[in-house]
Amino acid sequence: MTTAPAPPVVAVPDADLAAAAATPGGIDRLADRLAGSGAAVVAVGTDRFDPATSTAHRLDPTTATLALGRALPDHGFLVAVAPTREHPYNAARRVLSLDHVLDGRVGAVVGARDHGAPNTGVPSTGAPHDPAEFARVLRGLWRTWPLDSIVGDRTSGLFAHIDRIRPLDHDGGPDGYRVRGPLTTPSSRQGEPVLAVWHDVDLPGADLVLGGTAHPLAPLPAARSEAEPHRASRSTATRPPRPPRAARPTLRTLLGLPDPTAVTA
Repeated sequence: MTTAPAPPVVAVPDADLAAAAATPGGIDRLADRLAGSGAAVVAVGTDRFDPATSTAHRLDPTTATLALGRALPDHGFLVAVAPTREHPYNAARRVLSLDHVLDGRVGAVVGARDHGAPNTGVPSTGAPHDPAEFARVLRGLWRTWPLDSIVGDRTSGLFAHIDRIRPLDHDGGPDGYRVRGPLTTPSSRQGEPVLAVWHDVDLPGADLVLGGTAHPLAPLPAARSEAEPHRASRSTATRPPRPPRAARPTLRTLLGLPDPTAVTA
């Protein structure tokens, strides 16, 4: 886990996100508010980790992140996932796919429980799944298919060095997950998505701990007047040109995290 102070992360309340999605131009106005927070990283869906804020109308955080990622091309995003709602294989594939779409600017934040969802992630023994195990499986799956194994040589017909694509073969026992892998998606430009955990999850080696006193999330700035122009109505001539792809920051860069090849699982 990084020991240096992490940059600020701003949270998007589920109610604000749902309202923005239901209003023409709402996503652009919400993007303006996020940009005005001064934070370069946005946490989406973390309301569900708190029983006091998990009852609002809400969107799937992955879909919401895709919309915000298009509106904020220089921001990074952390998507909320929890073992009470889904299986780690599905979560790993979805977050990694989103990381490809948004060019290496995505990570997951794992909470112990989604308080707004039925507890569908209970093993047959009745014991709840361990969120730390859930997080470890995510990271393990993200490492099953290295991006640099892809050759794409049309002359030889070689697409990838398949000997470098390996199964995970995780067996967590009767109360845990059994996940063979590998993922059907290769790793991304940033190596693998950032793995953050909510403050109620104990995971040594996590890239980041969010929430509580560990790393409080910055509040979303208040909405501006409806009379003010939002991003969609501004002239593109006033926007600076984007740097070349290789120079664009990944989420790891924005958070000051090391390359994942230097991190042990």
